[in-house]
Amino acid sequence: MSTTPADNGRRRVVVVAPVLLENRGVSWTKIIPIWIASAVVNLAIVGLAAGLFSVLGRVQAETPEDLDQQVQTTQVEEPPKEDFDLTQTDLGMDSQTPYNLDVERTSEDVVVPGVVDPTQSVGVPDAPADAARSNVPLPPGSGGGLGGALANLDNAAAIGGLSSSLGGMGGSYLGNQFAGRSAGTKERMLSDQGGNSLSESAVAKGLEWLALHQSQDGRWSLHQFNHHAREKPRPAGKVFRCNCEAGTANRNDIAATAFGLLPFLGAGITHKPGKATQKDYSKTVEGAINWLIGKQSQDGSYSGDMYAHGIATIAMCEAYGLTSDPRLKLSAQRAINFIVYAQDSAGGGWRYGPKPSDGGDTSVTGWQLMALKSGQMAGLSVPKNTLKLAERFLDSVESSPKGSTDKGGHFAYRPGQPPTLTMTSVGLLCRQYSGIGPKNPALQNGVKMLREHPPGKGAEGKNIYYLYYATQVMHHMQGESWRFWNLGPNSDGKGGIRDFLILQQDKGTTPQHPHQAGSWPGSQGGRIMATSLSLLCLEVYYRHLPLYRRDIANVK
Repeated sequence: MSTTPADNGRRRVVVVAPVLLENRGVSWTKIIPIWIASAVVNLAIVGLAAGLFSVLGRVQAETPEDLDQQVQTTQVEEPPKEDFDLTQTDLGMDSQTPYNLDVERTSEDVVVPGVVDPTQSVGVPDAPADAARSNVPLPPGSGGGLGGALANLDNAAAIGGLSSSLGGMGGSYLGNQFAGRSAGTKERMLSDQGGNSLSESAVAKGLEWLALHQSQDGRWSLHQFNHHAREKPRPAGKVFRCNCEAGTANRNDIAATAFGLLPFLGAGITHKPGKATQKDYSKTVEGAINWLIGKQSQDGSYSGDMYAHGIATIAMCEAYGLTSDPRLKLSAQRAINFIVYAQDSAGGGWRYGPKPSDGGDTSVTGWQLMALKSGQMAGLSVPKNTLKLAERFLDSVESSPKGSTDKGGHFAYRPGQPPTLTMTSVGLLCRQYSGIGPKNPALQNGVKMLREHPPGKGAEGKNIYYLYYATQVMHHMQGESWRFWNLGPNSDGKGGIRDFLILQQDKGTTPQHPHQAGSWPGSQGGRIMATSLSLLCLEVYYRHLPLYRRDIANVK
């Protein structure tokens, strides 16, 4: 081997085969192994270079998809996961299933983590016996503390969901308002709030009467419900004209259908069949929901009459809130949006038609505010400004009792008019849902006025429209006010809303009208409206949870 200088000044190693010199006597046996070794070394270098270039060429030729596929094929194959069905198709229907908790509950007062002590008292220890209370707490994570959820990304200025602010403490007075309708808590709420087997029997008879007077297309009629009598709940049974007295109610099938639908929803019955042994009214509810959706206009209204639209919106929001059926969400939200649009932008109220030029009235405004609150309970978006503007209207129709130094508590039909008993019941319920507490002087003034006109006393005490709103006001008050209203002054049932309505229910003993059994008579909206509102009063024990809770932090 020898070395020669390179042109660039560096030294290069070169393997040189030895040359056979003449007359030196070099042996071939020494030269051949050197040649072989030299050949092997050079072939190895050439082979390594060729292999390296080949690999680099293939890598450059492959597409990114090919590389991804190569990487994926090297992953360890995971065992297939079991496909769980996480849907709850019978939510709000199955009388054996607690609301949103698919667990057994036997001889237990509450559902909490850990061991349950059924002998432990409910509420804050040593709280006053007459303090407002609630048996079903807010869901975990409610309130305004740590652990808050994301804001409403669809409309940051709106209030939606079960609580106006999700987090770790406090809580919203609107949280989980539909919880009492599931049989997991319904039976307990019924007993605890003052209902009994007779009131539930009256509810069952009333629901059956409504189901047997529904048209085949799913609607009810205020003025011709007797033309759509049937032998069995929709869609089965022969349809015929019955001997019920139709009355003189106005023609309004939207309002009639909403009134017919609401008591079924109030009892926790939806369009999704349940597994219980109770009568199956799911097709009854489904027919009414489909009919209302079919009547909804492009602007979101079910009717140009704001009375009818507000009542129908309440029904649709409750149907969505009980089932979370996405098919109902769009219809309910569009109905809420129409109410927002139809508000009087100056005075804040609502009247018979959208955007009234002459201002609103308390009666129509009450139905719209209850619809907006039902939308909130169902998790739909309701603008804060709409609710704030509505409070301006309530201020304009509120006045103080004569001779009282406390402000407010009595409500008129229109601004500048004297207060009335029925409008006071409407205004008080709206105020309760706007967030005022049970110790509010104005609220106390109004409750005192209601107590002076209990169920069955005088003409007003028999007005089911007044009783419907007043019963909800007193139920939210709880304590002595609710006992007085529900069971009468002596707590024996006499003079209370429960036994009064049970006695007023038609028994079908009138020879000319035996088919009226299970209904209630009425004049303003006919027998359909009177029956609906009477049933909603008898469902008050579980339809909505009391707004005011024994938790002192929420009673402000």
